[in-house]
Amino acid sequence: MKRIVSIAIAVVLVFGSGLYLYAKNKPLPALSPSELPDLRDREPQVSAADRYAKPAVPLEGMEGVVSNGQLSLYYDPNTMAIAVRDKEGRVWRSNPASTADDQIANASVKDQLSSQILINFSDKNGQQSYKTSYQDSVQLKQAVAEPFERGLKVTYTLGKAKSEIDALPKRISAERYQKLILDKVGKKYKRYLVQAYLNDKNKDVYERNDETLAALLLKKVIEAFQEAGYTAEDLKKDNEENSTGESDEKQVFTIPVEYTLSGDQFVARIIGSGIQYPASYPLLDIALLPYFGAAGLQEQGYMFVPDGSGSLIYLNNGKERYDSFEQPVYGDDGGTWNGENDDDPTVEPIRMPVYGIKTADAALVAIIDQGAAVASIHGEVARKRSSFNSVYASFKYISDEKASLASTSQSGSQTKVIPVFQQRPVYSDFSVRYAFLPEDKASYAGMAEYYRNYLLSNGLLNKKKDSEDDLPFYLELVGGIPKRKSLLGVPYKAIVPLTTFDQARTIIAELKERGITSQKVRLSGWFNGGYSHKAADGVKVDGVLGGASGFKEFIDYTRQQGVDLYPDVSFTHLYATDGKYTEAKAVSRYINHEAAWVWERTDWAQPLSPRLLPSVVDGFLNAYKRFGAAGISVRNIGNQLEGDYRNGAVVDRVQSEEIDKRQLEKIGGQLPDMMADGGNAYILKYAKDIVEAPMSNNGDNIADEAVPFYQIVLHGYVGYAGAPVNLARIADVQSYVLKSLEYGSSLYFKWIYADNSEVRNTDFQYLYSVHYKTWMNTAVEAYRTVSAVLGDVQSKPIVGHEKLADNVFRTTYEGGKTITVNYNDYEVDVGGTSVPANDFLVGGNGR
Repeated sequence: MKRIVSIAIAVVLVFGSGLYLYAKNKPLPALSPSELPDLRDREPQVSAADRYAKPAVPLEGMEGVVSNGQLSLYYDPNTMAIAVRDKEGRVWRSNPASTADDQIANASVKDQLSSQILINFSDKNGQQSYKTSYQDSVQLKQAVAEPFERGLKVTYTLGKAKSEIDALPKRISAERYQKLILDKVGKKYKRYLVQAYLNDKNKDVYERNDETLAALLLKKVIEAFQEAGYTAEDLKKDNEENSTGESDEKQVFTIPVEYTLSGDQFVARIIGSGIQYPASYPLLDIALLPYFGAAGLQEQGYMFVPDGSGSLIYLNNGKERYDSFEQPVYGDDGGTWNGENDDDPTVEPIRMPVYGIKTADAALVAIIDQGAAVASIHGEVARKRSSFNSVYASFKYISDEKASLASTSQSGSQTKVIPVFQQRPVYSDFSVRYAFLPEDKASYAGMAEYYRNYLLSNGLLNKKKDSEDDLPFYLELVGGIPKRKSLLGVPYKAIVPLTTFDQARTIIAELKERGITSQKVRLSGWFNGGYSHKAADGVKVDGVLGGASGFKEFIDYTRQQGVDLYPDVSFTHLYATDGKYTEAKAVSRYINHEAAWVWERTDWAQPLSPRLLPSVVDGFLNAYKRFGAAGISVRNIGNQLEGDYRNGAVVDRVQSEEIDKRQLEKIGGQLPDMMADGGNAYILKYAKDIVEAPMSNNGDNIADEAVPFYQIVLHGYVGYAGAPVNLARIADVQSYVLKSLEYGSSLYFKWIYADNSEVRNTDFQYLYSVHYKTWMNTAVEAYRTVSAVLGDVQSKPIVGHEKLADNVFRTTYEGGKTITVNYNDYEVDVGGTSVPANDFLVGGNGR
């Protein structure tokens, strides 16, 4: 009998080991390179109603290109500067008109002020340099303008495409130099030739001394070679024979830019397929129209940047000693490594690819509609480098990192740090749409309204149905978490239930008894091993919570109670890399070839390669069907965005965004009730609700004021709430309530049924204050306050927001209702009406 048991155990072990090895080595279903989206050569959308003709009104110093009845486009053929006349008659220029007289800018900055394109590039050693379209293209007569029906195409060749020095060999053997040149013209040109060619390093080869070859010396040396009868065949022979293997490529770059009119928008687009750069000088990033609409020293107004909920940078604010504003759209790319050991979880990323500038009676709003995933937004105040305030976008074309190479010799171990570059550039065009707002819309609220209408007209946002229900109460219930335990001294991980399905019912029922009937419940940690679950390519409901049958019963219960349920899933991040989804096969790679890590709000995770995402989503949706749920919460899609930079299988960040959008389309087709975390712009088409929405800016020194731009865009269209009240960084609940009233936000709590002590000695100790009984009374009281004020305007857009005094703000809704919030610890008089300290006042049609 023992023998039979032993054989059976051996068979099981062998079979199990075989299955493990098979799963570990079996390739995962992934998108092939040919299946990856290529977003180059995508013509910008144009208005079908446009009729194009020459501008009827001339513009001094410029040639008229085209007019569509709303806007007129002009350009200067001598400088390639662009100007747009809007329907109000105002002229918006790509470059300030008075740069030559700028008393603050030095020569280098004046050159930038005159440029439409700035590029940053590197050599193979990591030494970075830049070129400008004015000095390095226009002044060299290498910029070519081509008008077409809807606008103008300008192709910039930056860097000397051909130089007189190229007529001379880079290197020539001492024997040929003596025979072909010195023996023939040596005496006559000796004083020039001894400076032009040196053989200090190698006596057998002379090398051209480029540092001295200029002006008269260059002219005389070329004359000497010509007089000696040196031919093009000689030049080719010498260059080939004496190549050192190092690249002799020129620093020459081609950037084609297309300017188009479409309705009330001016579109500037860099054509991705037309970009050319030398392999030895990777093109890192491109700034597009960095001074379009720039405001001078006498202007009043502000620049708007989408920092968190939104920031204003006042024109000429005197903060030139601080760093200029620069942030990547959608936050840092988790697939690249910036050399730091940690990410700052308190930084609110840019969620919307839009920026603008307002002067006394006008404003422009700029929308990045191609290449947003690799864009950064910049803002610089006057007197820092010039007399102009400017806000603009740049685009990362090739990313770079550092790699460490270790070597061992007799003298010991050494580590060398070398630069590494993205294997191929981003496959995308890069474009910005500029719209010009009239005086009555010239504000950040007007910019937000315009951007909202842009999203609506392009099917990227949907109007929420008018609701007579109470304001939603957002609640996250954490199901299970992994916890380290041991059995007979052997460590293992068990799933600890913090909120079972039955316990979740209890919490929901108690809230309803307290009068909170409109509940939106996000359920995290319910399947595949708790909160830090395994890859979501299937669904195995955790048994400690109630198993599959308990989950199905819970779904039925919430439906009967009129509660919207959003089971939470992390599709794009891995919390364990073993078995089928190994680090080698499944995790995105940094450019330096190491496996990537990303910081979520509370812990580290590894990004799943975007190539694998479609298969994971398909597997989940197929398995999830049997439960009959209508809702889902997507934890990371729409919150964080990562590329994969592994050799031979690069997925750049623009492609990653496109893959995410295609998966969201599939998910939304099966699960129409979607909740998102964070809320990047590309998820707004699909999400009905957003939690962890940005409720302030990041407090950068250069910024002057936080504004609810994000909320103005979304209110009445997508439901939203900020961070959980019980875990937020806001000092107290009253401050949170006031911020919610100012920003039109619902409340959001994160709870568990178990005692707080259950999270001790786990990776979830940040859940230090989440036991539901601790917060029930506070939540009910806060909700009643917020719901009473916002309930009747939850489906109405915000039409105005203004600062009335220090720490006093007023929000106005469609229909006229106003909410004035006073954050001061003293009473404030506003227009003859008193607003109590740390309190609010409802006015307008909402009195």
